[in-house]
Amino acid sequence: MANGKQIQEWLESGTITQEQAQKMLVDVEHKGKEDKSNKVIVVISTIGSFLLGIGAILFVASNWLEIPNMIKVLILLGSAFVAYYLGYLFKYNKKNLPKVGASLFFLGALLFGASVFLIAQIYHINASAHSLLLIWIIGVLPLVYVFKSEAIAALSSMLFFIWVALLISKSAYLGESVFILLPVIYLSAGVLLFSVGGLHYFKPQLAKVAQVFRMFGIKIAILSLFLLTFKIFSGGIVNYWVDSVRSLEDISLNLITKIVLIFILATIGLVINLLFNPSQSKTNSLENGVALGILGFTLLFFFFPAGLGVYTTVYNLLFTGLTLFLIYVGYQKSNIKIVNMGASWLSIFILAKYFDFMWGLMSKSLFFIVGGLILVLGGIAMEKKRREIKEDFTKLNA
Repeated sequence: MANGKQIQEWLESGTITQEQAQKMLVDVEHKGKEDKSNKVIVVISTIGSFLLGIGAILFVASNWLEIPNMIKVLILLGSAFVAYYLGYLFKYNKKNLPKVGASLFFLGALLFGASVFLIAQIYHINASAHSLLLIWIIGVLPLVYVFKSEAIAALSSMLFFIWVALLISKSAYLGESVFILLPVIYLSAGVLLFSVGGLHYFKPQLAKVAQVFRMFGIKIAILSLFLLTFKIFSGGIVNYWVDSVRSLEDISLNLITKIVLIFILATIGLVINLLFNPSQSKTNSLENGVALGILGFTLLFFFFPAGLGVYTTVYNLLFTGLTLFLIYVGYQKSNIKIVNMGASWLSIFILAKYFDFMWGLMSKSLFFIVGGLILVLGGIAMEKKRREIKEDFTKLNA
């Protein structure tokens, strides 16, 4: 939709009349108020859903000994069912409170997860945390596709990454040393979710769900890549092999298998996206090609670590290139969120490397003065550029 500035330009150039301009300004104002109102409703409904969920769980917990097991199960599962039913009623049947209905679906997903863990405790079921979490994911994932729920897609994404951590920690017997491997594991898991998100574009109705999965994947992957720019991770893996396991034969085969499986699934997903381009994106080849390149390099790094900071240097270059690539893709897609993500991570990277390289080379007063100037001037430049890009996007979408 056009903004006030554009309407004024059209009026001055004679493209529209004064009467048309007035009507358009009123429409813009109403649309802005409606958007703000919808955001407030979503926030209030979501907070309310959390409070209801916490209340139901605390009620069962506070009366744990007095309530019979079967009643506990009925309260927990019944609460989830009621939330789903009311969500369907408001969003699809009555269609009078769609935002509240979506929040109730989210509440139902939370209550279902709480039910899984509490029922396991009630009946002393000997199940690992990652198994119960997997049941939670499987239980709520169908709602993503039935109701096209972006909120539950986001919840499923978060649960997936928690499940990966629990699964890997369960498979490792090396104690805290596995911490060194987490950026590698999460980088590949992030790329996997990104590729899975892309596959959802095969069904146009799932386009928004696809965006949620892809954005979560990108965020986790770029965070992991950022960690790998530091020697403690991209250099520490050498000590991990030498001091902790000494050879690949000494590491848990179960752990190796799961890590490699994540790499393979991510690669398959990227190749499918590359060949068939379900998103119909002009930058598809670049996006999936870059992801494949980073994934392949990380697999090489995992199996053939080297000293002398070689991988650390390359990861610093890869991270810089990826942030610039995100800005480029965001501009090509007229997506200010992707541009902001790339610019924000580039700023964080520059700041982190400034501390990393300059802390021991400069006096502390000079260090903070120079650092402050860089941040202030950089912030001014980035804000100006961001405004220019946002205006360009607004004109393109008008």
